[in-house]
Amino acid sequence: MDITELSETVLTKINSPRVTTVFEKVAQRIPAVRRQIESSYDDIMGDLEADLKPYREEFPEFGRIPADGVAHDDILSWMNAFNQREEARWQDGFVSGAVYNGDQAHIDFLNEIYALNSQSNPLHADVWPSGTKFEAEIVAMTANMLGAQAVTSDRPEDQICGTVSSGGTESIMLAMRTYRDWARHTRGIKNQR
Repeated sequence: MDITELSETVLTKINSPRVTTVFEKVAQRIPAVRRQIESSYDDIMGDLEADLKPYREEFPEFGRIPADGVAHDDILSWMNAFNQREEARWQDGFVSGAVYNGDQAHIDFLNEIYALNSQSNPLHADVWPSGTKFEAEIVAMTANMLGAQAVTSDRPEDQICGTVSSGGTESIMLAMRTYRDWARHTRGIKNQR
């Protein structure tokens, strides 16, 4: 058994994160272990690079806006090639959190909706008031799913409210801000650490 296998065996039997961390730091000082870790790291990064950037050698890359525009046909050709390769990755339904409905009729319906709204901007409710309508209805439906009908108070601070965000990261940030503001208002918390 070499030093790497011994290290792995010991680490799997230790049930303390602190002891494991200390052991790893000490083991990394041993040149043979450090070389093995670096070699593994290089292999992992190489595999990751290939998985995340599979088109690197096949398609043009644009690090800057091209001096001359790219032909629409070229862009559509590239996008169709990407789509053909990638749709097999999700159509079997085993992609968590990425595709919520793989039914082709529903996809066609959504694509038509996207096309109809491709130029709308909810920041301009005076031009696109339908965005405000849709947001209000989404919030109302969600509130009712979460028990809004049980609220009997007429006080504004007791009412259930919400907003529609642009995606997951913004939703998380809005939730964090809401809890921060709530803590300031109800608990008197002024500083975060």
